[in-house]
Amino acid sequence: MPTALIDDTELFYVKVGDGLPCLVMHGGLGGDHTCLHPWLDPMGDALRLVYYDHRGNGRSGRPPMDTITFDLLCADADALRTQLGFERIGVLGLSFGGFIALEYALRFPDRLTHLILIGTAPAFDHGDEVETNARRLGATNEMLAAMTVSPRDDAALRRLMDVIGPLFYHADGAELARRHMGRTIWNAAANHRGNELLATFDVRPRLGEIRAPTLVLVGRDDFICPPSRADPRPRRP
Repeated sequence: MPTALIDDTELFYVKVGDGLPCLVMHGGLGGDHTCLHPWLDPMGDALRLVYYDHRGNGRSGRPPMDTITFDLLCADADALRTQLGFERIGVLGLSFGGFIALEYALRFPDRLTHLILIGTAPAFDHGDEVETNARRLGATNEMLAAMTVSPRDDAALRRLMDVIGPLFYHADGAELARRHMGRTIWNAAANHRGNELLATFDVRPRLGEIRAPTLVLVGRDDFICPPSRADPRPRRP
């Protein structure tokens, strides 16, 4: 199992493809890279994809939860870049991985060749809109109730994701959720820590500092990070 020793922990990673090196940052927190691998593997003809699990997540090490900070998540990514021998890299971030990718772009601009953001946002201060979007997509009462719960353990997080997983897909949600998240190693403690970090996450004032070519992708029916939140322009009251 390929791992890199990074400071106080180990990071699990998988390399796929050739071309420009690109770190792939999964969402969550509390999940792992398997929601993206092997689904993004066809991009390997243009990118050298490096899927990895963030500290405290998936198949990576389990350092104390208070070490999961944006500073250390970004430092981990850059240390992994160094260990793999890449002078510069692209970064692809999904959902919470996009939050980390944005923070990385601001902390290590000279190391970044390009930035790909999928289903993410520069801040997370729209809880009411998340519920409204979920209702619009036909969320059941069980789904809405699950979205308000903080899972007590890993099994509870898995059950929660089994309930709300279909909302993440435009069609055939239950089947796609099983396929994409069936190998996930869930970690409720990391999920809780990620939610704590969201409370103060906001890089909107600094977006203009990012100079790397950037591609922003968002699904029309993304209920957590909808298109309205992918637009960096100031919102009218």
